[in-house]
Amino acid sequence: MKQFLSRRDFIQKSALATGAGVTASLLRNRLFAAEVVTAQSAAPTHEYTNPIMRGDWSDPGFIRVGDDYYTVRSSFGWQPGLPIAHSRDLIHWEYIGHGFTTHPKLLPGDTRYGIWGVEMGYNPNTKQFLIYAPTRDGEIFAYYSDKPEGPYQVKSMGNLGIDPGFFNDDDGRLYFVTNKFVINELERDGLSVKGQIVALPRGNHRYFEGPDIFKHGDWYYVLFSDGGTLPHEPSTISTLRARALAGPWEEDPNNPVLFSTDNGARFEGPAHGTLIDTPKGEWFVTFHAHETAYYTLGRQMLMQPIEWTTDGWWHPVAGKVPTATAPAPNFPPCDFKLAQSDEFDASNLGLQWFFTCAPDFTGKAWSLNENKGSLRIRTQPGDLSGLDALPGIFQQRVVDKKFSFETKLTFDAHDAREAAGLHMYHDPMMNFWLASTVKDGKKTIEVGKINLGLRTDLWSVPNPFGNTVFLKIEVDGQESANFYFSGDGKEWQKIGENVYFGASGHHLRNNRRGDPDIGWVGRYKENGAPSEPRNAALPNRSGNVWTGATFGVFAVRDGAGDSRNADFDYFHVDTV
Repeated sequence: MKQFLSRRDFIQKSALATGAGVTASLLRNRLFAAEVVTAQSAAPTHEYTNPIMRGDWSDPGFIRVGDDYYTVRSSFGWQPGLPIAHSRDLIHWEYIGHGFTTHPKLLPGDTRYGIWGVEMGYNPNTKQFLIYAPTRDGEIFAYYSDKPEGPYQVKSMGNLGIDPGFFNDDDGRLYFVTNKFVINELERDGLSVKGQIVALPRGNHRYFEGPDIFKHGDWYYVLFSDGGTLPHEPSTISTLRARALAGPWEEDPNNPVLFSTDNGARFEGPAHGTLIDTPKGEWFVTFHAHETAYYTLGRQMLMQPIEWTTDGWWHPVAGKVPTATAPAPNFPPCDFKLAQSDEFDASNLGLQWFFTCAPDFTGKAWSLNENKGSLRIRTQPGDLSGLDALPGIFQQRVVDKKFSFETKLTFDAHDAREAAGLHMYHDPMMNFWLASTVKDGKKTIEVGKINLGLRTDLWSVPNPFGNTVFLKIEVDGQESANFYFSGDGKEWQKIGENVYFGASGHHLRNNRRGDPDIGWVGRYKENGAPSEPRNAALPNRSGNVWTGATFGVFAVRDGAGDSRNADFDYFHVDTV
């Protein structure tokens, strides 16, 4: 491994001593797409496009172990939580597991609190993978496993703050930094704090978000972000350095190293930076950022090439503003792809799916085995605004601007309160749907929405096809959705008009506000927005923010009698 991260150095030395051939670069990160430092590597033959991880991948932790890269994101209220992705070229990714299935401190329906700012690491002392996951109150949970995909065991480290950064030095000693401007030494297993090393200088910085420690040559560096997290806020990535972890520490005279607002830039608010190298000596900084005017995609992971200056600082090759394209790292072809479509022919739920509540794996709410080759959801008591409906609302991240998704549904509704179909969803107070239901005793296809907790049934048409129907939602690339149904999955009939679900307070398209706004910021942060309706059953109000848009399938009964089965034959996502 290169000198970049001392933890890498140590892992390489351990690998040589044991013959295991394991190397690791342990970093935490939010991503951006990058260019290669060509002074140390062969010229790349093609370019890639930012983001390297599309869709909401906030606060990602990031490591390299040998030739493999792993990343984890802040999952806030989504469960299973801490999704883990794997790559061999930094561009193409696959889901491999989760840090946890359920978490005792997460509340149903809440995306505002939950898991805030995560880190991933590899401990050369125990040869274990580590995920550090704080909750909003500052309690940090350490997850550890012999395999990157898990399963993970967990231990509470106590209240240490949020946004942890992990580092192992050349001698195998482990260190830890959080948003509290303090570097602590960890015990050898990486699961508890041994003692404080130094309080870092705060200077004029308001925030100290996403800090990460690394080493290059004879210098220790700390990357951190200041300026806030919302669109329009002046989020930055800056650097400190010292000859020893105990200091004294000095600021890069060119801070911030990365900075971009919405003023003409495609990506804004770079933050939570991590430095990463490749086995061939290419260097990058990864981080998350908003894509201007596409806030439903959340904070996406990007990458930027860097180089080292003669006086020992690093800077992006292309300058402070993140670029949309860059020469790709010099890797063999990799065909990994994040799962989206699902034939529902496996016995376990695909890794792309999650819930905004503790998932029910008992078989009571849903099953992949009762009707082989389909997902059977039993209608849940509420509607899409109710917490009791959440176990029947299957979600995955929106990762594309222009796409469609469809399903074949068999569902025999008897009551107008019963519905099953497709949805786009942020939280119980912001979502919309296309569903099979019944009105006045007749089979019906309906489109409805919930905006700031208020339900509106938008359009409905008779369903001439009976219990089995094909449903499709198309997203046009400008955050508007159109709705279709079919009897054979080939000839489609459009229902109603479109629903615009983009920003309600930032970069309005043609003065049009999201209705509902299912993006990362949400209606709640808009200046002058109507007061949010209060619902005592929903936690941590007002304002569900911090997560991007999701989409998927659902089945609800909203107080109707006994539960009915809704069978989904497949879920297909098309981005052509």
